Amino acid sequence: MKVLFLLITVGHSLSDTFGFSVSRLDSPEQCQNRITHFKGYYVLGGEPAAIQCPTFSYLQMQYSDLSESSQDLVWSRNYSENFNVGEESRIQAKEDLLWFFPTKKEDTGTYSCILRNSSFCLEVTVHFNVMALTEVTLADIAYGQITVEQHSFQMNCPDMGAFTRTHTDVNLRWLKDGNLLSNDGKKYEVLDGSTHIHIKDVNKEDEGYYTCEYTFTHDNKEYSVSRIISLQVIAQEKRDHPIIVQPSHKTIAASIGSKLTIPCKVFTGFGGSNLIVWWLANGTYINEIFEDGRVTEGSFQETKESDGIYIEVTLFFENVSEEDFSTDFKCIASNDYGTEVLPTQIRQAASPFSWYLAAVPAILICLIVAIISICKYRKSSDKKQYSLAKY
Repeated sequence: MKVLFLLITVGHSLSDTFGFSVSRLDSPEQCQNRITHFKGYYVLGGEPAAIQCPTFSYLQMQYSDLSESSQDLVWSRNYSENFNVGEESRIQAKEDLLWFFPTKKEDTGTYSCILRNSSFCLEVTVHFNVMALTEVTLADIAYGQITVEQHSFQMNCPDMGAFTRTHTDVNLRWLKDGNLLSNDGKKYEVLDGSTHIHIKDVNKEDEGYYTCEYTFTHDNKEYSVSRIISLQVIAQEKRDHPIIVQPSHKTIAASIGSKLTIPCKVFTGFGGSNLIVWWLANGTYINEIFEDGRVTEGSFQETKESDGIYIEVTLFFENVSEEDFSTDFKCIASNDYGTEVLPTQIRQAASPFSWYLAAVPAILICLIVAIISICKYRKSSDKKQYSLAKY
């Protein structure tokens, strides 16, 4: 909680004085406040994508709260690597978004959004994964959504705000398991001008993978972006059984020394089930194993959404330590109807110098081969000159 309090306090103090411009990192200077964002991006190669700078959410601020001046919102890749960002580039920085038109496999990496003024600097890191669509990667790319059978359900096309915020003519194509859905109003009803589809009288057969596709024009070129949704239908008798929906990936990458927050978000139907949520580390309560307060557990936060009630308990890391990579973290949710456990593993993020380490052996081998070739050439040349001298 100390981490959150610090960022909220700083956020309020900056809201009136901190303006910015968008740029890339030219001379990397390490921020005194570094956070690894728990949510990674998993996107399809060849499609446009946008990374939203999460720094503002940690400061409880909006992009629009900042006044225009000479301060910087800076992007870097793989902690220190410069990359081409500009109006004419495939990668463009606009407001609080880093755009890719479109993504390529080599875009996979770690991106840092850095907000700084003369006295303060906050760096938030996100992991960006460009993937090909296969059966193996489908679970990583898909967004999970939950509903209860014998009810109507309004499915949302997730993470589309960056694409639709400047467009009023939002019309999506919806598919299930690769087949175009009929908008006849009987089973499915596509809500024009929105990112939703209405599914009537949900049953188990409605489970599966749904795809929503949006086509738009950017710089006189047409692009299509899609989202894949994995719909889980809960039987009536299990409607109040707890289901952990976040973290959506069981492995989270973080760098040593950075701050980290991992929310455990639990779907609990429509309430009234005495739900409790807690974290364990190697089978021990967080406050018992981390007596120094380096890792703490947040308080209950309840939110009501269209499909039911969610409870969230967040795990806060003041600074990630090497021991965390070998610690077995678990989020546990339990109520009157059952218990669910989600193991979570923290792995070390790739070092910004990892490609150097991989390249050094190859460079040495090439150097040795070149030296041997030069030596052989010189010996051969000397022999020829000696033969000519004899005649």
